[in-house]
Order: sequence, then C-alpha cells, then structure tokens
Amino acid sequence: MFTRLMRKLNLSAHNLIAAALSATLVAAVGSGFAYATPGTVTIYDSGSAPITVKTAGASVQTVLSKQGIQLNEGDKTSIALNQKVSGDSVIEIYRAMPVTITLNGVSTQYTTTKKLVADVLAEIGITAEEDQVTPRMTDVIESGDEIVINREDSQIVAVSEVIPYNTVERANASLAPGERVVVQSGADGEREITYSIKYSDGAEVSRQRIGEVVLAEPTDEIIEYSPQEPFEVGKIPASRPTNYSKMEVFEATAYDASPADNGPWAGVTSTGMKMGYGVIAVDPSVIPYGTRMYIESCDGKYVYGYAIAGDCGGAIKGHRVDLFYWSRSQCYEFGRRNVNIYFLD
Repeated sequence: MFTRLMRKLNLSAHNLIAAALSATLVAAVGSGFAYATPGTVTIYDSGSAPITVKTAGASVQTVLSKQGIQLNEGDKTSIALNQKVSGDSVIEIYRAMPVTITLNGVSTQYTTTKKLVADVLAEIGITAEEDQVTPRMTDVIESGDEIVINREDSQIVAVSEVIPYNTVERANASLAPGERVVVQSGADGEREITYSIKYSDGAEVSRQRIGEVVLAEPTDEIIEYSPQEPFEVGKIPASRPTNYSKMEVFEATAYDASPADNGPWAGVTSTGMKMGYGVIAVDPSVIPYGTRMYIESCDGKYVYGYAIAGDCGGAIKGHRVDLFYWSRSQCYEFGRRNVNIYFLD
C-alpha cells in the first residue's frame, strides 16, 4: 500500500513539471519572445573578396560594423542598413565613385554607384538617345572616367540687318557744267532675318535662312548733275552746252601769237591774260572781258569749244571776234566764217 501511494505521488510530480513547462512555453510564445537561429551572411564589397559570417537577428549596419566595413558618403547597400538579416543573406555594397559628365563642352562632376554609362545618365536625368555619347551607352565606367555627350541643338534666332540705300544719279541740264547737287539724302533701311541655327558641342555648324521681314524701306540718295563738262578755257566738250543764257551769230576770223598779227604785243593780250587757245579778241563794248562762251561755226565744220573774252583788236568791232590758234596754217584754214556764240554766264 505504501508503494502504491508513492507511485501516485511521483506521477503527480511529473504531471506538475510537465504542466509547468507547457505553461512557460505558452507564455513565451504569447509574449513574442523566441530564440533566433544563427544564419550565414555573405558580404560583397566592390573590389574585395566576399566575406562570409555567422549572425542571428542583427541589422545590416551591425553586421558591417562588426567586420570593420565603413560606408562612405554616397555608398549604397543591397539591403537597407536598418533591416535585420536572417537565414542565408547576401549584402552587396555599391561604392560611390566620381565621374565627369561633359555636355556640349560644359563639364560637371557627379558621384554615382552605377557602372553602365546608360545607368549613370539615367540616374542624373540626362536623356541622350539621339546624342553622340563617348564611351558607348552600354560600356562600363570606372572611377574618374569622363562621359562626353555631343548634343546637336537648334535654335530660331532673329537678326536685324541693315538694308543699304542706293545712290541714284540723274542729269539736270539747268545745272552749271560740272555741278553736282544732292537733292535727296539717302537713309538705310532695316530688315529682320530669321535663321534656324544648328549647334554641335556648343559650336554653330549650320545656319539656314527661314524668314525675312522688312521693318523699314531704304530711301534712295538722289544726286543731280550737269550733263555738261566743266568749263575750261580751250576745252572742246563732248556736246554743246545747254545751260547758256543766249546764242548770237558773229563773224569770226583767226589770229596767232606771231608779231605779224600782234606787232609789239606778240604773246600778250590787251588784258594781260596769257595768249592761248580759247582766249579770243572781242569788242569789249559788245562782249565784256571775262565773258565765258562756247563757239562753233554755223556750218558745223569747226567746233572751237570753250572760250573767254580776253583780248581786243583794232578791226574787231561790233559783232566780230578773232579766234586764237597756235599756228598760221590753222588760221588760214579757218579763214573768215560766221559762228554761233553761246553765252554761258
């Protein structure tokens, strides 16, 4: 009987211990507490051999710190630093590196963890599908590399240009021989030219004219001139002058500078004017000294040209004149004939 009693007591104790253990486990589960199972974590750091460590329930930042791995500004990890690792995890570290982006000749420094050229440009927001990119979009870059983008760009530009005025000349027979008069001043005009300009790498490579608007028309400069040649004693102009005050018919003879025609005054006129072709003798009461004239024979055979009244003679009275020639033979050839005298004063 005693033995049976002891057996009952032992059974009760086992039951109590089992119940206590069950209650403890339920309490632990109910409170959210559980022991983590250690796992394997592999760390891949750019340019270094992979590291494998055992850890249980630690964050990425804690795992890296225990391995003495430091992150620099711009570095990134495949798993967030505050996230806990469990089981077999892989942590990849992407190291930031400096690159230079040169766009149309302008260089800018960037820091990136990307390796492909296309990924680097996408990260900084540059679309370059239609641009010339060096190295290629599919190439891998390294720290310190430069990516050059030559972008063709076009702009519409309006440019103001001067329209030069023209000079128009027209004859005016009322002007004195050789006279020129500006009757209307010239003024430049203005137009606006529109160009389509293409640039490559910041430099102009082509320019196409696509439009034009005239803002102000130019004003011609108008110059009037005498169709007659300037008066010059002894000159025979190309045509008879038109700016004369009157025309009269005179009887004309000819003389030269020899003593036979001038006696002691050979070579010198009565007015002191030097003898020469174009200096003629007149009756000063009819044609005052200094009068400018154009003379041609009435029959059109002789054109004496421009002349000036600068001498006189005993036989030169009234409507008679004496025309100077350099030789006696010219005087004989001219003889005596009627001439038309056009008075230019």
